[in-house]
Amino acid sequence: MELIKQHWKKICFAMGLMIFLVIVKFLLDDNLVYFDNSIYKIITLIKNPLITNTMKFISFFASPLFCIISVIIIFIIFKNKDISKLYILNLVLAFILNTIIKLIFARERPIDINLIEEMGYSFPSAHAMISLCIYGFLSYLLVKSKLPKNYKIIGSIFMVILTILIGISRIYLGVHYASDVLGGYACGMVFLVTYIKINRNKIINYFK
Repeated sequence: MELIKQHWKKICFAMGLMIFLVIVKFLLDDNLVYFDNSIYKIITLIKNPLITNTMKFISFFASPLFCIISVIIIFIIFKNKDISKLYILNLVLAFILNTIIKLIFARERPIDINLIEEMGYSFPSAHAMISLCIYGFLSYLLVKSKLPKNYKIIGSIFMVILTILIGISRIYLGVHYASDVLGGYACGMVFLVTYIKINRNKIINYFK
């Protein structure tokens, strides 16, 4: 356990990179159809109007509009604007990286199953990647803060669940394949741990 605690960034980086590369290999070999279809069928077993509206609501929490709102909130919460700038840079760089990867693979979105309209390519899911980068970064700030341990645990669990639900919502709404979402999480994990590693000292100094 102590070993994991000391090297969690390296472990997350390696896992994220490995998962992403495996998905890319299957994507290039066109071997993801069964996996994607199976996950979609399982998730949509609960499809009904109430669940659909709930999924649309959950999906909003990684949308461009919410990202703008979150930037404003972060600027209000953190008096130290360096932390706010780190949050914004994390968000912007993750979006740029996602856009570049989308253009490289140019995977078309699912057709005939989408419950909402979305533009752009499908792989990797921007909502999955951005949500992991946003809520993962906020969880890291929360853990490093001086708040009571119970608050840290509850807050972190909430953000993990929200991140997972956002990915599920994209599959349910038919705008992404399951492999898009998994790829988004994997890519987001690689980016986030790298970003945290680079800016670790700034974050720790803020909470001293």
